[in-house]
Amino acid sequence: MRAAGGWLLAALAAWASTGAEIRIAYFGPAEPEHPLGGSVWQGVALAAEENVAGPPVRLIAIWDENPWTGGAGKLAKLIYQERTVALIGGIDGTSTHLAEQIVAKALLPQVDPASTDRTVNAAFVPWIFSVMPDDRNLMRVLVDGVLAGPGRQSALLISSTDHDSRIMRREFFLAADRRLRLRRAVEFSSAATVAAAIRDLEAEAVIVLAGPVDSAAAVRELRRLRGGLTIYCGPAAGSRTFLELAGEAAEGVLFPDPLEPSERAQDFARRFAARWGEPPDYLASHAYDAAALLIEAVRRAGPDREAIRDALRALSPWSGVSGRIEWDKLGRNTRKGRLSMIQNGRPQPYN
Repeated sequence: MRAAGGWLLAALAAWASTGAEIRIAYFGPAEPEHPLGGSVWQGVALAAEENVAGPPVRLIAIWDENPWTGGAGKLAKLIYQERTVALIGGIDGTSTHLAEQIVAKALLPQVDPASTDRTVNAAFVPWIFSVMPDDRNLMRVLVDGVLAGPGRQSALLISSTDHDSRIMRREFFLAADRRLRLRRAVEFSSAATVAAAIRDLEAEAVIVLAGPVDSAAAVRELRRLRGGLTIYCGPAAGSRTFLELAGEAAEGVLFPDPLEPSERAQDFARRFAARWGEPPDYLASHAYDAAALLIEAVRRAGPDREAIRDALRALSPWSGVSGRIEWDKLGRNTRKGRLSMIQNGRPQPYN
């Protein structure tokens, strides 16, 4: 790691004494109620509010509901014109890949709070750090859970066709590797897809790999058709959006949970609820850690992008509210995850 010389420490001291703000770009909707990115913003914003020592932090948010056509240009303009020192974002695998392409050219540190897609880090871009466990580890947890459950010999797989779901499906099959027998694997397009897939099929368990909206729709239909099914989902089942949309149908759903229980997590949940009036989901927890890590790195390194990158790597391992964060050689958190169940409307550890 590059050592901070006397000139840099002096520059940082002068920078801090003037009260100059730290400008950090945020690639995501700055809207707490946004169905896909609201929890991420809540976590990032709370971290910025709580970490007030030193120079003031200014989050500059940019987003477009069509990231590839509108968001890319807006983000590039923000990075080059607003003198941002680092980036937090995006809110899923697709938007994170897009942001990665820009930071690789701008030589800007990026902390990824939400993506489980390990191909984000497979491009060998040394500027990106991902705080979530990846799909490979999470799908191993899921497959082990299915194999230990009642439906391991007669399971149905339903998966969506978006980028993140396709990556998750691929990792699921790699983790299963002839250990798990599926009766059928189908692509989700609507509730009718679920009805057609399960009709006349003697399945005891169904695995749903999709984002929170599609997962909730599939789970509601499965409960309507066969209330006694064992249902497994991807990590999206731990999200606020899934829990709200699935409602009572979410009860009993099993899923690979990226979070580690701890006293630190419980304390964060109390502060988060006091600020936002609701408990945090796994996205909010990881987003908080992403922002807290980056803010600490900036304060240690000063407004130098390369030094910030080196400080981010040096801060590992980090005890976060989401659990232990320790980078592998590509900048991905090595945490494995664990199996959880939705009970009384909230994720609970499952034994």
